[in-house]
Amino acid sequence: EYSAALEKAIQAAHKAGILVIAAAGNTGDAGVQYPAAFDEVMAVGSVDKHGDIVESSAKGEEVEIVAPGELVRSTGVLGDQRVDSGTSLAAPQVAAVASLIWEKDLSVSADFVRELLKESANAYGQETSYGSGLVDAAYALENYDMFKKQYKEKADTAELEENEEAVLN
Repeated sequence: EYSAALEKAIQAAHKAGILVIAAAGNTGDAGVQYPAAFDEVMAVGSVDKHGDIVESSAKGEEVEIVAPGELVRSTGVLGDQRVDSGTSLAAPQVAAVASLIWEKDLSVSADFVRELLKESANAYGQETSYGSGLVDAAYALENYDMFKKQYKEKADTAELEENEEAVLN
């Protein structure tokens, strides 16, 4: 449920340049859970091995991207092998791709990484279920330089427009 204290912490992290990635939740059509429901958070949904949205994956306009989260093998608390399902297994995969992107240049912003993740995702399905699509590390890294150039040009254009507007006012 909503928490003002959590929202304030998320906003502070966002202002500090931290990309917050969170599981959308396993509530299906009931909607995206907090903290993923906050605008500053990248909400991650879950797909199965065929790339189909998992029925339990939270749906809503807050979902930005999806990753495999159904029957994922992982290591348990005591080092045992487990097979689990849910958006909590999908979100770390998106965070891992974000770290690969940042590894190329630590000076890029959280917004840059977030936008590249969305731009490079394999788009298919309804946006309220899939967001921008399935996270794609290889495509994000292959297109990193081109995206960085476009991102900078877009930022430069926005800055120029802001300066022109300031002069006119």
